Amino acid sequence: MKIGDGPGGLWKRDYPLTEAARKARASWNSLTDTVAAGCDPKGMPTIMEEPYPIEFVKKGDAIVLRLEEYDTARTINMAPNAAFDTLPPTLLGRSKGRWEGDTLVVTTNRIAWRYIDPTGVPQSSSSTMVGRFTPTSDGTRLNYTLTITDPQTFTQPVELKRSWVWRPGETVKPYNCVMPRKGL
Repeated sequence: MKIGDGPGGLWKRDYPLTEAARKARASWNSLTDTVAAGCDPKGMPTIMEEPYPIEFVKKGDAIVLRLEEYDTARTINMAPNAAFDTLPPTLLGRSKGRWEGDTLVVTTNRIAWRYIDPTGVPQSSSSTMVGRFTPTSDGTRLNYTLTITDPQTFTQPVELKRSWVWRPGETVKPYNCVMPRKGL
């Protein structure tokens, strides 16, 4: 399934932050503490906001979520007995999926990405995310709900939402990130 970008940003203006997270966000400097600089890839959940096409590809016991931005490939293990406790954290985390009717439910943890959003909301190593990808009945939109539980950052779970619009003929293209020359 190839999907183009659609309406709806993922981020909130206000979050139920812990005192430590409020202080970390207040001291964050967008010029020096970048979420992702230049052509460096982004991690979870930041990568899920990007406005480029996405594609789901079934590969054995996994579904690979391909995102055009940074040529990202996020593996969702669909094996019911998949265990990640001994695997090292990654920028995208370790994801395990299951089906609830037409909804793909993806639980992600072991995330080695420092931020929840591009405004410096910190993310701890104990962050767990449950994403739900649900197509509309007519297949023209893919709704995404992400619930983040991170007791070091939030005083309660946070729910974020966005959607993608189906665009026939849209493809995930190579990203080919190019940094602008200095002085331009």
